[in-house]
Amino acid sequence: MKLIRIDHVSLDVADRAASVAWYQAVLGVRPHSHHDIPGEPIFLGPPGARLALFAERPPRLRHIALATDAPDRQRLEARLDRLAIPYRRERHRNSDSIYFRDPDGATLEVMVPTG
Repeated sequence: MKLIRIDHVSLDVADRAASVAWYQAVLGVRPHSHHDIPGEPIFLGPPGARLALFAERPPRLRHIALATDAPDRQRLEARLDRLAIPYRRERHRNSDSIYFRDPDGATLEVMVPTG
C-alpha cells in the first residue's frame, strides 16, 4: 500500500470543550467547527495533520487514519479478505474509508481523500 500520510489521530475525550481549549493553548491548533454532537468529531489543526476529538466514549485513542489512493485501498481490501480480517466501509464528507483492527485491538482507518 502506498501510504500518502497519517491524516489524523482520533481521540475520545472526557470533556471536549476543555480538550479543545487545551489543544488550542498548548499546540496552537484551532477547531474547524464547533458543535455538541458526541459522535461527530471536532477537527483541530491543518488538513493532513489533524486531531479529531470525539465525546461519546470513555477517554482513549479512537483510531489512526492513514491516507492512500483508491487502487491501493482496493488492494488492501483484497488482502484483508484473503487474510480473513474483518473490516467495514464508511463514506465521509471528504473521504471513503475502511476500518479494521490490528492484533492488539487498535483501530486503523485507511482513507481515500475525495475532496
